[in-house]
Amino acid sequence: LFDVVFQPDGRVELVPMKAVPTVHESEAVALAAPAAHTVQEEAAPYRIGDGWLTPARLAQRRAAMAQTPGQVEAARNQWEAENKDAIEAFNQRAGRIGSMGRRIHEWREAKGEREAAAFGDAPPTD
Repeated sequence: LFDVVFQPDGRVELVPMKAVPTVHESEAVALAAPAAHTVQEEAAPYRIGDGWLTPARLAQRRAAMAQTPGQVEAARNQWEAENKDAIEAFNQRAGRIGSMGRRIHEWREAKGEREAAAFGDAPPTD
C-alpha cells in the first residue's frame, strides 16, 4: 500500500499508492502476444471497509468507541485478571534479566565501546 523512497539524507518516505494487478485477456492472446494484457480497474476488489480495515474490524472499532469509561475499565480489569499469571511471570523475568529496552541499550553501549576500542577512538559521549 506504500512505495518506499530512500532519501540521500537517510530519511525514508512512505508514499501511499495503489497496486493494480494486470490480468491477461485470455490464454490464447497471452500465447500469441505475451505482452498483451489489460489492467483491472474495477474499484470493488479494492474497497474493503475504509480501504484499510475489514468490515468486521470496523464494526469492532465502532463498538469499542461506543463503550462508556466504566465499560472500558471493566474490560481492562477482566483482561488483567485473566492474564495475571503471565503478567507476574513477565515482571519477575524483567526484574531478573532487565527489560528488553534496557538490554538493547546495554548491548548498543557495549557494541559502541568494542568498535571504539577496535578503531582506537575514544568512546562517544552523550
